Amino acid sequence: MPLRLPHLSRSHLLRTQQCRLRHRAPPHRCLTVLAIESSCDDTSVALLDTPDQYHAKILFHETATSPNKPTGGVHPFVSIVGHRRSMASLVQRALVALPNGTPAPDLVAVTRGPGMASNLGVGLDTAKGLAVAFGKPLIGVHHMLAHALTPRLVAALPNKEAHSPVEFPFLTVLVSGGHTMLVESRGLVDHTIVADSIDIAVGDMLDKAARMVLPPEILETQGDTISYAALLEKFSVGDGDFQYFLPGTTRRKDDTQRKLQQYGEWNLPVPLARTPRPDAFSFSGLGSAIERLHKSRPKMRWEEKADLGKEIQIIAFEHIADRLVTRLQNRGNNIDDVVVSGGVASNLFFRYLLRRTLEHQGLRHVRIHTPPARLCTDNAAMIAWAGAELYRDGYHTKLDVMPIRKWSMDSAVSLSGENESEAFEDPKKGGILGVKGWKRLPKEERLGPGGRRTQEGIVEEMDDKQT
Repeated sequence: MPLRLPHLSRSHLLRTQQCRLRHRAPPHRCLTVLAIESSCDDTSVALLDTPDQYHAKILFHETATSPNKPTGGVHPFVSIVGHRRSMASLVQRALVALPNGTPAPDLVAVTRGPGMASNLGVGLDTAKGLAVAFGKPLIGVHHMLAHALTPRLVAALPNKEAHSPVEFPFLTVLVSGGHTMLVESRGLVDHTIVADSIDIAVGDMLDKAARMVLPPEILETQGDTISYAALLEKFSVGDGDFQYFLPGTTRRKDDTQRKLQQYGEWNLPVPLARTPRPDAFSFSGLGSAIERLHKSRPKMRWEEKADLGKEIQIIAFEHIADRLVTRLQNRGNNIDDVVVSGGVASNLFFRYLLRRTLEHQGLRHVRIHTPPARLCTDNAAMIAWAGAELYRDGYHTKLDVMPIRKWSMDSAVSLSGENESEAFEDPKKGGILGVKGWKRLPKEERLGPGGRRTQEGIVEEMDDKQT
């Protein structure tokens, strides 16, 4: 399909009327965002229409995941090849989905970091080219910020599925294959990491555990792309009617005794039990214990594997829930909203355990916001939404930026080491804004959360600022 360039002299009147009809929303300036996500092994492209922070419609959203079965997990080279094969065709299909009368998106959003630098580079370079070709602003999005904002996207979509809007401040449990964090978010670019993993992420541990625990008969029936942790969940706990006993209860003690009598001692440690640290997560010790058990019992029966898989998840999820409860109680219950996002957040047993734990700890009033499973894993729709929120607040990204492998959300943490060249010139600035390449419009020129500004000339003014 030939690339459609914008007609800058065309009136925006028809475009604005169409946006009102599509969303049945107040007469706000509608943004169409083209977004790209390539931080790991998922190549994802989305097209999002949004007139304000309370309304949105996903016009296009597709994801291609690189094969991981032959390599037993994510392989950087295989992922890069996957991005290069899939990216252009996904963008081409997204452009076909542009609304009638819309020659080009209003802005291009892309994951800038954190993630695998080479993988990020494929998406970032593609996004830069599109921004130049269309003459539109570029927004380099922080991947974990996009995860944290996903429930706000869900609340803005049609058929909200009973999701209520999430307003700042809120806590976010970010759980994925690359991160395990508890974050306090006070504003769009104002975040504090309350607890972080000191070794590996929970998703990484679950993936490795699944490859050891799942019966070969199950793995052999899967295709070239396997979601190992999701497969472990389905094998060991099913997809509903969960049986979970809270710590310290009689039923929990009875269940522990049953497993001990049936299978013997597993010796699975509770993370950081000997050195309590409310500001830290740790999963490497549990992962090592699973590996030792796997090697010592190569012919473990199917029933024991299922119970073991469930026990691994219980230990990991209770560890996360414990840090969340500690923070909520220490804050004096001033924060009543908790976002749970990232790939592991799609685990229904994790959601169930988290809710049961909060209720047991007297935190029934706390609202847990979890996106649908399709928006928990890496996806471009969340990048589009985060890009729109940043754009409305006046932010855009210069075209000379580089991908960032490690990039903290914490406003008090500056870039260092391999990423130091991308750090902001002011060492006092950290987190989302602690990197080079950000520009911000004066307050009077920003679009604002409601999209209420002039109906024409917004993008052109942004372009003038870029130059």
